[in-house]
Amino acid sequence: MGNFVNPFKIGKTYTPENFIDRKEEYSYLCNAVESGNNVVVVAPRRFGKTWLLQKFIAEGGYPVIYLDLFGSFSLKGFVQKMMKQAYELLKGKNPMSFVGRYLKHIAKHVSFSFDVGGISFSIDNDLSDEVLIEQMYELLEGVQKDLKKKLVVVLDEFQAYKSISEKLPESLRSFYQTQKDVVFIFSGSMRHMIEELFFEKSGVLYHSCLRVDIGKMLPEDESVEYIVENFNSTGKKIILEDAKRIYELTKGHPYFLQLLCYELWDKAGELISKEEIDVIFDSLCERESYGYELIIETLEYKYLKNVLKLISEQTDGYFSIANLQKYKIPNATTLNNLLKKLTERGIIEKLGRGKYQIIDPLFERYVMVRME
Repeated sequence: MGNFVNPFKIGKTYTPENFIDRKEEYSYLCNAVESGNNVVVVAPRRFGKTWLLQKFIAEGGYPVIYLDLFGSFSLKGFVQKMMKQAYELLKGKNPMSFVGRYLKHIAKHVSFSFDVGGISFSIDNDLSDEVLIEQMYELLEGVQKDLKKKLVVVLDEFQAYKSISEKLPESLRSFYQTQKDVVFIFSGSMRHMIEELFFEKSGVLYHSCLRVDIGKMLPEDESVEYIVENFNSTGKKIILEDAKRIYELTKGHPYFLQLLCYELWDKAGELISKEEIDVIFDSLCERESYGYELIIETLEYKYLKNVLKLISEQTDGYFSIANLQKYKIPNATTLNNLLKKLTERGIIEKLGRGKYQIIDPLFERYVMVRME
């Protein structure tokens, strides 16, 4: 539209102008790192967790190595990515010197090459996991000493650590108990797995980190202000009440609020109307319906549809006899077991004692409209 570009952003790339709220969580994260504490950031999928981490990387003022564990499928691949980032962090100009200084115990096993993405390091297959883990920590310690600053290592989606090494959590705990100038930020979207690892007594990393929990939807006032400003400053017009309708439909979910606004800006006329908002929201729901059907088929839980319908239509009193009868759920035990399974799968979020919410507002709409 004219010379304007769609101002709403989705995806993993952090943009400061699209970052809404999370002031309290960000401040706590910065203060924890400043005091030398390791931190766990916990949030449902698409809840702004990665943007919070990227904001810290961009604005926190620390040298950072960022690794997404979903992108690594072996310990060797994980260490190779860490080597590349360490080299770039040091602004290295001589790969051979870097290998000799920071990887001296495995230097003969390391090679490197240059391509369009810069330098890449490769490790041959002759090294055991124990040696790789030991060398990884020596690398971090050496880099931190030469930088003469606190080094922050961000391990995103840490619940996927088993694809790298079962020994990773235990080795990490041993390392950061003795090395105070290398601080770790862990994050994960599978809440129950992170809870087991960091916050249950049986967890390997129990009581080893402070916690940043992004469990709340975005605040209404700030979200509505953001919506109005971004439409009205880029050649579109939206009134306050219709901006509130966007918030109401998305419930302030960070990803879906941005997604609905993006689609509206792209498809609606110059004056955004409530009717257009509802139509485009429903079209998004229709677009995602096949995926939602797959979720339901894959889970194969008996009474699953009944429980989802209950959560989407009721705000509390799930275990009352009236609700159990209305939604044809045989007993409270069946309901409780399903709530636990759906929470573990990240489909619903526990809001408080006896209160749950379907996290994805499009999925909630699908449940309400399609599951009659």
